[in-house]
Amino acid sequence: MIVKDLQPLSIVEDQGFQGFVRALDPKYKLPGRKKLTETHLVNMYDECKGKVKSSLQDVNSVVLTTDMWTSVSTEAYLTVTCHVIENWQMREFVLETHVFHGQHTADNISLELRRITEEWGITEKVVAVVTDNAANMVAAVHKAGWRHHPCFAHTLNLVVKDSLKNVPEMVKVLEKCSAIVSFFHHSSKATEKLRDIQKQLKIAEHKLIQSVETRWNSVFYMLERLYEQNEAVTTALCLLGKNALCLNVGELSFIKQTVDTLQPFEEVTRDISAAKHVSVSKVIPLVSLIHRSVAACERQGSPLATQLAQQCQRRFRGIESIHCLAASTFLDVRFKHLGFRDKDNVEVMKKRLCAEMQEVCQTAESAFTLTPSSMPTASSTSVPSTSGSNQGPAPSGSAATKGGIWTDFDKQVLSSQHHRSASTDVLIEVRRYSEEKLIPRDKDPLLWWQEHEQTFPALSKLAVRYLGIVASSVPAERIFSKAGEVVSKKRSRLKGKTVNMLLFLNKNL
Repeated sequence: MIVKDLQPLSIVEDQGFQGFVRALDPKYKLPGRKKLTETHLVNMYDECKGKVKSSLQDVNSVVLTTDMWTSVSTEAYLTVTCHVIENWQMREFVLETHVFHGQHTADNISLELRRITEEWGITEKVVAVVTDNAANMVAAVHKAGWRHHPCFAHTLNLVVKDSLKNVPEMVKVLEKCSAIVSFFHHSSKATEKLRDIQKQLKIAEHKLIQSVETRWNSVFYMLERLYEQNEAVTTALCLLGKNALCLNVGELSFIKQTVDTLQPFEEVTRDISAAKHVSVSKVIPLVSLIHRSVAACERQGSPLATQLAQQCQRRFRGIESIHCLAASTFLDVRFKHLGFRDKDNVEVMKKRLCAEMQEVCQTAESAFTLTPSSMPTASSTSVPSTSGSNQGPAPSGSAATKGGIWTDFDKQVLSSQHHRSASTDVLIEVRRYSEEKLIPRDKDPLLWWQEHEQTFPALSKLAVRYLGIVASSVPAERIFSKAGEVVSKKRSRLKGKTVNMLLFLNKNL
């Protein structure tokens, strides 16, 4: 209960809980809070940490998400989560939630990130770190020597918020809508009147939604709900003598146009935030679809769509030329090259992918050559391997054993075979993969790769690397809400070490 449901440690001292335990088993003696914290919790943490470390030792690449938050006791915490593909399944671990002392500079954050990865033995395995767009977080990742990926959900939030601010008419309408919602939220009489009118009109008894500064989609939900409940809201305002707050026809039309324009952004945000694991492979196709949707709204004369188009161009310029994003999209068998707007970017990505495949093949060959079991023995070299053939041993006077006139030719054959192994084979593998049918969008690409790993041996290794990159830092942010349950007003004196163990066990057990 304490770990899974994040019940307070003091629950073992509550009379009601003690009575409940006695009713279940009068002979059972509950451990005290101190023993629970210093013994049981520590033992569970150490055991679970060992299992997580074992899992991370078996993978070659990991992706981190990280963010900072402040508890109700005004202590700053740094949370780091880790994402890996293990046996073609996406796995997520919370590595640490650490009390962060000192200034939140890039240097200090970088040192903490390196300390955490060194402790877990994954520093050299980090292929990317996903954070929000804060300058200190971005700089910290670069200082640590890793590739940084901006959180896609956070970037979308900036796109929409900046666009809303740049439309003067939008600012006025939002102020009025916010005032309407505030009026009903701060008056029980107004709320009751609205509910009565909703019943009379036989419409859904939905409450109004107030926008929040930090979440652009709260603006969308506020406008959508006000448009839905306009008749009931207008009637209630008139009966309560608040005619000045009523929305006129022009404002309603503007709200409807705004809701229609923002609908695709809301769908994308919900898609990114709701799913447990969202690969970065979705980013390029989603950006392409957003561009298409915004262009359609812009043609209908939406001033907001014009601003959104400009912000998208600014924030997502050159996104298809970022190799990690492009490779991830191509290696996602749901999208491949169809997610790209510019097909030239696909060809550039394929060339680099082929070079990486050659490196993978050469590394595998080197490892095989250096393995003692793969070294030739006297018996293995005396009889040539001819699978499926009834050929006898080579003639005693053959060129294979004595050289002769065929020596130069044999060398050319060996050279051509090596050349094909290093370059031609990877091109053939990429071409065969490109010709594979796309799978439905609601299917799991990792399951497809599990079934086709032997068919595409080199590409499958790169798929593990690139499809493991997550699209947003939402996993780290989800820990914040959990942390809010742990470090609450009733237990704001919890030590940082205890907070870390509770959140670690809650996620990883």
